[in-house]
Amino acid sequence: MKWVELNSPRLGSVSRETICVLPLGATEQHGPHLPLATDQLIADSLAARLDALCNNKLLVLPGLPATCSEHHMAFPGSLTLDHATFINVVTQIVGSAARHGFRRFFLLNAHGGNISVGGVSAEQLSTLLPEVDVVFGTWFRMAGERLRHLVEGDYPAVGHACEFETSLIMAMRPELVDESAIIDDGAAPTSPLLKFDLLAGGPTVRSVPFDRFTESGVWGKPSCATAAKGEAILDIVVPLMRQILHAYWPDGPGLKDAGGTDTQRDAAANAGDAQQMEREVIA
Repeated sequence: MKWVELNSPRLGSVSRETICVLPLGATEQHGPHLPLATDQLIADSLAARLDALCNNKLLVLPGLPATCSEHHMAFPGSLTLDHATFINVVTQIVGSAARHGFRRFFLLNAHGGNISVGGVSAEQLSTLLPEVDVVFGTWFRMAGERLRHLVEGDYPAVGHACEFETSLIMAMRPELVDESAIIDDGAAPTSPLLKFDLLAGGPTVRSVPFDRFTESGVWGKPSCATAAKGEAILDIVVPLMRQILHAYWPDGPGLKDAGGTDTQRDAAANAGDAQQMEREVIA
């Protein structure tokens, strides 16, 4: 269910055990071939598919029009919020929904620049609203190594406007991909100790504006992208997210069938037990 598509009495009748999903993307450059809305399109689509997999029993909140994209501001079209504003907006959206009685929230992130500050938001909400349960997770880190076998390009293949993000937009909104403009770009780290990509963070964190290591705004190998790969990513990520929600809220509407479909059971087997999944989402 989309929060904004319900009328007020209908929303008032929704069970307060329902999980509210807040999709967090971005409006920022994604090279010459992908739209500025790439991260938000991915976040919104993942939320919609997750809701469908939960029999339309989730409540999907409206995503933010801009998030934390300061590192992309050298490229035209990027919009950004500072960290304090991001935390404040997320806190007020969750707080508003909590005032209506909802207490289970999944912050579904699709933008690397939101990872650290999103975790801080969830931590602060747990203190500010102790009656509310907030889980923050980023799709490409939740699935992590479960997606690694889909990578075809040489390192760094999956980073930004890359093999994976391009594949997802090809699967979701192919008319928005300018395939004639696809180029591979982005400098690799100078040492194995600094190696990281979309699926796995490095041993340290160093914030560097994107224009210092890519001329086009691309960091990765979008030339290896296909719509079929995008669907394969979705087939892994969406059932895994359902399993994670079930691990936290097994009695949640749309989640009570612990067995799930064959695809869901396979995802659960790959994910390991519920405690391991919880550790990965929090990390």
